[in-house]
Amino acid sequence: MNSFKNLFIGLKNDYNGYARVAGSKIKPILKIHYYCNVIFRISHFFFEIKLLPIAKIFWGINRFVYAIDIDPGAQLNGGFVIIHGIGIVIGRYVKSEGLFKIYQGATLGGNNDKESIYEGILLKQPFVKDNVIIGINSAVLGPIVIEEGVVIGANAVVTKNVAAGSVIVGNNKVLRS
Repeated sequence: MNSFKNLFIGLKNDYNGYARVAGSKIKPILKIHYYCNVIFRISHFFFEIKLLPIAKIFWGINRFVYAIDIDPGAQLNGGFVIIHGIGIVIGRYVKSEGLFKIYQGATLGGNNDKESIYEGILLKQPFVKDNVIIGINSAVLGPIVIEEGVVIGANAVVTKNVAAGSVIVGNNKVLRS
């Protein structure tokens, strides 16, 4: 029953995120990428209840229709907003806590078999906190933490923890912290 509740909480958080970005409670239903979120949430629901073949069918819809690869196992709890989503990849062990925006071509994942512990949580891939922006074609890789209010610029590569309020450009280069 918890999985069913999580489905609706996730959908609500995603809808509110799109409404906040659009500045309207009506506009999210007009955004094509909002439906990618809906499909991901359904896929994640089936993943949680261990119906993996059905989860993969919904994953395939996002992958082949929208060119967005969000693994059904990703724990995107706080909601997220996709902006021009072509080419987005989000790995199975990515976790989020709070709303974040992600732009086309961005990748969240990869770990080269590394793990870390953050506040008692085992991380294998990025953990994204609230109010984060992940820019065009950026890569956020490994078991790292992206704190609140971080902006990751276009084409940035992030492989280390990022402090709250930072702006990241290039290869782990902090422009402002």
